[in-house]
Amino acid sequence: MPDQTQDTRRALISAASDLLAQGGPAHVTLRAVGTAANVSRTAPYRHFQDKDDLLSTVAAEKLSLLKSEMQRAIAEPSTTSTPLYRACLAYVRVAWAYPNHYRLEFGGDFTYTPSQALEETATDFSAYFHELVVEAQQSKNLIADDPRDVGPLLWVLLHGLAMSNHLVTDQGCESEAGYDVGDLPRILDLALRSLAPH
Repeated sequence: MPDQTQDTRRALISAASDLLAQGGPAHVTLRAVGTAANVSRTAPYRHFQDKDDLLSTVAAEKLSLLKSEMQRAIAEPSTTSTPLYRACLAYVRVAWAYPNHYRLEFGGDFTYTPSQALEETATDFSAYFHELVVEAQQSKNLIADDPRDVGPLLWVLLHGLAMSNHLVTDQGCESEAGYDVGDLPRILDLALRSLAPH
């Protein structure tokens, strides 16, 4: 029975994530998630307190994915790019791959009450990002000011790139008006130079 319970919970989270990707938070309701997961109408209510709890679970999973992708990128051997550059590139790529999830985590255009689990995941990610900044400063890849100041500057830079691609789409412009995935390495390299030591 525990395995079946976990399978149901996993199916609900996966269905909620798919619905979020398709249409944003407005498309995620407990009833819609239950239908998409092909479970009983009451199953979502047994696993999640409410919609906010379910969205928090989805957001926490994708935030953990974001961190793991940044760590994986750093671990890749390279003689042509810095760990900071690879981590930042992974950050924006994940944001572009999951735009509605990214907005749920960072965009602020949908208000919901985060669960304690999401708050803990966010705290963990913030600590990791701070470590990334400090290590980049020690490697002389970021300006040597107070990391409590440099960190937010770096995040604003990445957040702007992360949001820019789908903001263009939202404004009804032609798709060619936005950045292409192939443009990202060049644009990120240019952006990071603004925070490099001179």
